[in-house]
Amino acid sequence: MKIKSIDKELESLIKGIYERLFNIDGAAYIQLGNVAKIHKGQQINGEELSETGSYYVMNGGIVPSGYLEDFNTPANTISISEGGNSCGYVQYNGVPFWSGGHCYTLIDPITSFNYKYLFHYLKFKEQSIMALRIGSGLPNIQKKDLDSFPILNISKEEQDTIACVFDEILEKIICERQIALKYEEQKRYLLSNLFI
Repeated sequence: MKIKSIDKELESLIKGIYERLFNIDGAAYIQLGNVAKIHKGQQINGEELSETGSYYVMNGGIVPSGYLEDFNTPANTISISEGGNSCGYVQYNGVPFWSGGHCYTLIDPITSFNYKYLFHYLKFKEQSIMALRIGSGLPNIQKKDLDSFPILNISKEEQDTIACVFDEILEKIICERQIALKYEEQKRYLLSNLFI
């Protein structure tokens, strides 16, 4: 099975589970600014970036802008693109990274919230976050609008369960991608040696 096919099936599964778990009639909500502090990153001069390095730089896109030998944000931090065509993109950064001037990070979450649950809920609501953008030339999302973004406020036990379920699915996705990559490598090797 091709990697794109696996990704599509697993992403469809995640969306279906998101819909099932996060659409609760009569649920209570809390503003994002009351769950975690929203911190804007620090602009870095493009000339300082390289194509390789110890730490990636997240700015307004969905892929790193480049690499540095320094970081300003610890591992296991949620980031949200602040500006550009991909503003509103939600990412969980499992390693330390540099948060650029067009990147928000969520820091100091309250103890009654599971941080991974918060990530999954924000990822589910990514299109709604992207709809907060203003401006046409270089669209951006205002901090005040993120501060007031509603987060489904369920019990800590329910949050823990949801976070655990999605973490297992994401681990499965990573595993399936690695297996598919190995199959592709083997296929290329076999094909290249077929007519020797």
